Amino acid sequence: MSYIGRTPTPAALTASDITDGIVSNAKLAQDIISADTALGATPADTDEFLVSDAGTLKRMDYSYIKSTNTPAFEASMSATQTPTDATWTKLTYNTETFDTAGAYDNSSNYRFTPQTAGKYFCYSQVTFDAQGVDIFHRAYSGIYFNGSIYKQSQFDNYDNYFLYATTNTISAVITFNGSSDYIESYCYFDVTSGTSHRISSGNSSIFGAFKLIE
Repeated sequence: MSYIGRTPTPAALTASDITDGIVSNAKLAQDIISADTALGATPADTDEFLVSDAGTLKRMDYSYIKSTNTPAFEASMSATQTPTDATWTKLTYNTETFDTAGAYDNSSNYRFTPQTAGKYFCYSQVTFDAQGVDIFHRAYSGIYFNGSIYKQSQFDNYDNYFLYATTNTISAVITFNGSSDYIESYCYFDVTSGTSHRISSGNSSIFGAFKLIE
């Protein structure tokens, strides 16, 4: 049989005709994901990716795997605070160390109201300074949730009055609804006399919280 004047039709290639590893990345379409594929930028929370579940492809939001311990905040006081004697008093932490979502109000109500639902690790450290000897009676610190005490730390000098100062720490894991739930830090400082007792400022007294990865 003669093929003069005609171009023979090549036989179709099969997978066995291609040597392993011979096709370069440059020869692949750009929307093919391979080990050489790199992200040009961090995906948005609304971006999707595909996973195989027993052979069935499913879409998932990128936010599902981009888990972080935020929202989060920590605050301290720029000046000492004198609480009312033997009365639960809100502490005015007015200096933010960090506040990732602007969810802590450091100027008016001094509360943390995260707009992301979930479980949060909440903590406070309160340093009670009696500013004198033989007057320190008892000191409590508390985390308030939605206006009511949720958990408290207690120190009672049992009428010996020998302490000059002490530091109370407290923590709690609290579930927030992501819209209206909030926490505040309170203290209860009972002295026998005088009005110079105070809560120490700076890094002696802090208030903070961060979201747990679930």
